[in-house]
Amino acid sequence: MKNIIIIGAGQLGSRHLQGVLKYDKEKLSVYVSDPSNDALLISKERAAEVIHNHDLHFITDSSKLPKNAEIAIVATNANVRELATNDLLEKTTLKYIILEKVLFQELEAYNRFEKLISNYTTKIYVNHPRRLTPAYRDIAQKIKTIGGRSFFSIVGEFWDLGCNSLHMIDLFVFLSNSALKSINTDGVDNSVLSSKREGFVEFTGCITGLMENNDSFSLTSLPGVRGPLSIQVATNGNRWFVQEGGTKSLFHLGIENNFAINQQEFFQDYQSNLTTKVVSDLLGNGTCNLPDYYTSAQTHKIFIEALLKKYNIITKLNDVICPIT
Repeated sequence: MKNIIIIGAGQLGSRHLQGVLKYDKEKLSVYVSDPSNDALLISKERAAEVIHNHDLHFITDSSKLPKNAEIAIVATNANVRELATNDLLEKTTLKYIILEKVLFQELEAYNRFEKLISNYTTKIYVNHPRRLTPAYRDIAQKIKTIGGRSFFSIVGEFWDLGCNSLHMIDLFVFLSNSALKSINTDGVDNSVLSSKREGFVEFTGCITGLMENNDSFSLTSLPGVRGPLSIQVATNGNRWFVQEGGTKSLFHLGIENNFAINQQEFFQDYQSNLTTKVVSDLLGNGTCNLPDYYTSAQTHKIFIEALLKKYNIITKLNDVICPIT
């Protein structure tokens, strides 16, 4: 029987668990590890919502993890992700790891981790699930066919610029089919806000950036009541507008039909379903559509360096930790 491990049993980890339990091609032995019994309770309650026949183990002691596993999902907060992943690699031989973002809060952690994983054959992916969304995959293919420079923008109210920007920037990397070149945080507001997660911070304002192919983007989080995201993609004679919340709509305007508006429903699946697909792809094909570690880490490093610089300017500190997750 194949072993699957989930490290971190809280809100996100419990959704990954539901996704693993929905996998129905074979019976699995699923281990959920978290030092917090409260977090494990969340996963137990959400596991009970899924009908399955898998063997399920909830543990607070990581020494009880199996010696071998097919897949491990690390869904901890960013401040303990390096330690948790290192501990996992030390205890268990793994084929695949899926890491949540933010990968690490400290730039040097990326160097330490990359030195460590050079000793392993484990394939590591980062969970940026917008790459799995059919509408975005379709837009990416159309941009590739159309050619020319593209511009991407996101506007919303208090959508957690620190926590969620990396998801959006990875989406732009995917749509642009180009690596991230630079980020500018001068437009980020000069205040540090409390995050919904205790011990972490948030920001509002505007982040801009440039891709290696000279595509550009802007991310704007306005102060105020939390609201849905609006995404615009503009390229050579075409415009796409995506409303991810509320009406969840996709609008396309193209030169070929004189920019008449074509509207359709925008579908974005739940993490509990996306994890099922990723697990199925990895177990069946040995690969998946999530970005690999090195692709994602390049983006993370540039983002962390830029936001940390802004954080230190605001706080008048000289910290090496960017306290986002």
